[in-house]
Amino acid sequence: MQCNLLSIRYMFLLWATLFAMTGCSDLKDSPWTQSSDQIMSPASSDMSHSPSTQTTSETSPPNDTIPSTKSQTGTARISLLLPLTGKGSEIGQAMLNAAQLAMFDLNASSFFELYPEDTGKGAAQAMNNAISNGANLILGPVFSTDAKSIAPIALQNNINILSFSTDASAAMGNTFVMGFMPQAQVNSVLSYANSVGYKRIALIAPRDIYGDSVTSTFDTFMQRYAIPNPTIIRYNAGSLPAPADLTPLKSGVDAVLIATSATESNKISNMLTAEGYAPTTVKRLGTGLWDQAQAAKLSGLEGAWYAAASPRLRTRFENRYLETYGVRPPRLASLAYDATGLAVVIAKSGKDFSRTTLTNASGFAGVDGIFRFMPDGLVDRGLAILEIKSGVSSILLEAPQRFAKR
Repeated sequence: MQCNLLSIRYMFLLWATLFAMTGCSDLKDSPWTQSSDQIMSPASSDMSHSPSTQTTSETSPPNDTIPSTKSQTGTARISLLLPLTGKGSEIGQAMLNAAQLAMFDLNASSFFELYPEDTGKGAAQAMNNAISNGANLILGPVFSTDAKSIAPIALQNNINILSFSTDASAAMGNTFVMGFMPQAQVNSVLSYANSVGYKRIALIAPRDIYGDSVTSTFDTFMQRYAIPNPTIIRYNAGSLPAPADLTPLKSGVDAVLIATSATESNKISNMLTAEGYAPTTVKRLGTGLWDQAQAAKLSGLEGAWYAAASPRLRTRFENRYLETYGVRPPRLASLAYDATGLAVVIAKSGKDFSRTTLTNASGFAGVDGIFRFMPDGLVDRGLAILEIKSGVSSILLEAPQRFAKR
């Protein structure tokens, strides 16, 4: 592993600060809190060891009641389920790299073992291998179908899963969904727009699972703020809306949320301009699907706002990854880094990987900002509001550092 010891120590200190519990409420019930009520951060130790990502033949059966933090050997065993062959293998390998980087940055090798399992050869087989290896917690898989297929096995063996999926329907039983969900993004960008005076907001969304999720969240938001008769335009996924689809837009609309990729949103924005809804009079709003470097280069999105994880800490992670592996990580790699970092800190704290630990209301902090798991298994995130201006996405409103009480 190519490393610069100075940068490793810097990242370790960063994580020691970040991967403590966060929250605006009393931390006395935090899994990271010692008896003195001080937040526990990972203890510093020798940084010269590389992370352990081995698979052994030793087994340790899951605890009968809750997943144990450590195996009978005194080491936390975490299984990382990723597509290392076949479909998605490039993403899988990058996420494995990121997980190893988190272990190295947190000096986890003395008490923590990470066991990669290849879902490309079958998610159920990978899950059964994890159980045979005495896994205390499952990180992954990436795909929703894989997460759903292993959910019954996890429930039967009482092991919790932190899936990287973005499909809310995968949150079931012992499975939590950690991917970048549209719900928090929609609420964040709508809340900000509403707070600065945009009251008549329309929605344009494709007819697919993502569009359905955004539409449901949009509708709930409008009801909560008593905004009557919002305009909702749906169009067939895989194509652009026809000009006739845009006719329901009312003359008084002052903002429109376009819930699709940046490339497609750019085209729709240009269509709106051609129909008389220029960006100067109708603000363009977007979701985390715009959280890609090329989005800022699209002229139709000039001046637009969208909600996404703050890029400040993620940029440091991306530079660290580049320094170590020689390439820039794909966007999803930070999920594996944060999930592994979370598992390391829980193991260091001496707590278990139970549902109570994972759903602590104060949440956790990582390179994608603060996050917490809700009782329904979905992830909640503290997001920034970004503005596209002159070819650059810049932070308009920084992400919160703490969650409000729920």
